[in-house]
Amino acid sequence: MIKKLSNNVINIFLVTLCTITLIGAMTQLAKLQSILSIKKNLIFTLLVILCVSGYIFRRRIEKILNLLSSYYYLYLIIFILIITTLIIYQLNMIQALTGTMDLDPFYIYSLILNGPTDDNFYFSWYPNLLFLLNIENAIYRLLGKPSLYVFLKFLNYINMFLIDSGLILIYFTVKKQINRRYAFLTFLIGILLYGITPYIAIPYSDNWAFWICSLYVFLLSICISKKNNNFSKTVALLSLGIVSALLFKIKPSTAIVLIATMIICILFTLTKIKTLNTTIKKTFKIILLITIPFLITYSTCNYFANNNRLVRIEQNQSASALHFMAMGLHGNGEYWDEFNKKDQALSPSLRKPYEIKTIKNDIKDFKSLTGLSNFVINKQQHNSSLASWQRNTGPVSWSLVPKLKLHNKFQSMLRNIFTKNDFFYWNGYLIFIQAVWVIVIIGMILAYDNDSFFVQINKYTIVGGFIFLILFEGGVSRYMIQYLPFMMILSVFGFFDLKKEK
Repeated sequence: MIKKLSNNVINIFLVTLCTITLIGAMTQLAKLQSILSIKKNLIFTLLVILCVSGYIFRRRIEKILNLLSSYYYLYLIIFILIITTLIIYQLNMIQALTGTMDLDPFYIYSLILNGPTDDNFYFSWYPNLLFLLNIENAIYRLLGKPSLYVFLKFLNYINMFLIDSGLILIYFTVKKQINRRYAFLTFLIGILLYGITPYIAIPYSDNWAFWICSLYVFLLSICISKKNNNFSKTVALLSLGIVSALLFKIKPSTAIVLIATMIICILFTLTKIKTLNTTIKKTFKIILLITIPFLITYSTCNYFANNNRLVRIEQNQSASALHFMAMGLHGNGEYWDEFNKKDQALSPSLRKPYEIKTIKNDIKDFKSLTGLSNFVINKQQHNSSLASWQRNTGPVSWSLVPKLKLHNKFQSMLRNIFTKNDFFYWNGYLIFIQAVWVIVIIGMILAYDNDSFFVQINKYTIVGGFIFLILFEGGVSRYMIQYLPFMMILSVFGFFDLKKEK
């Protein structure tokens, strides 16, 4: 009863918000097609026709896939070939796109290369950057303080590891929860949705968040699986404690998955009311196994953040949650430069009243429930409808000035496709990723009927992420990257459930 009720409640939000996203994604798809060149439009249309034909003849295709997956070594060879092709593509992408950037990535690598500074305000204002600063600084020193482009290129090799190993972790999660065939489907979706994108050449926290969330959901699948022994589950729980602390440090908003997990744990405990004493004892042991490594890891990260040798942090200078809410509820909810500068100029004691006043004015600007509803729809679509994972709305994102020597025509083609006027730019190819994103959103909606606790953790995480980005600074799809592992997994569950019903 509790399990079903919980699923029904979260489905109200999930289906509503995903439907809003789907409308926006379909609209973006039409816009992207309208600006395609004749050649790209023909290729895109042909691919859509092939997909529709694939659906019509899905039973025959399914028989072929079942036959292929039944031969383990053949399946393994295909899997290895796909990974090898992906890695070759990514290595060429790194050579073609590695370059200088602006904003946070620039501030981090400039501080590392130029040494300690007395100008500490930026990192005091955004203390979550300290975790990445410490990691990149350690890498820089281990490499023997290389030149800028050698350093950036190595950071992008780390990006490749984070993305690819994250996709493999998602693969094993789905394999454990469903089967190998659907795991393979998830892996392919992940490659198309994120693995082949130019984000491999952006050394920033998004790729770390993607990897840590992939690791978290993989460890979670071990903990709840009946097939794993107690030792495996104990190791997984201890690792969850470490990973949970890293979630907080790399991107505080990823902590939503921890809240989702706690909600489901409470609901699970309530379903075991007949054996409440035994359940409480087990829950207490689990809490201890997670909390101890969490506190050790969190404290260690704080120590290195506060005692790094590059910049001294002023604890009372960090931007508050109210600051990000004031921006999130204003206009289309994106970064608000005018407000940000005014808020930074104030003393810490004056910021809170100013932020509260701004939030009240933002709410007044809605004027009515209709205005508020319109804001939620527009903000949700700005947050999640475009599969560009961009920093800004539209095709242009990070500034990106690649300077490495090109070794072949393929690298030259990649640079022409993904850069324009010293910016990371899609140049018409985004429509192919967007089509995959539309399919993923449909899959998430189709998962409405699945009420397993593992699936519900994914649902609560996604809904929590949606609501968080509606309330706080967002307005761009880059903030979706950290939630992609949960979205891809939920989407595949949706298609798996559809197949079961037939």
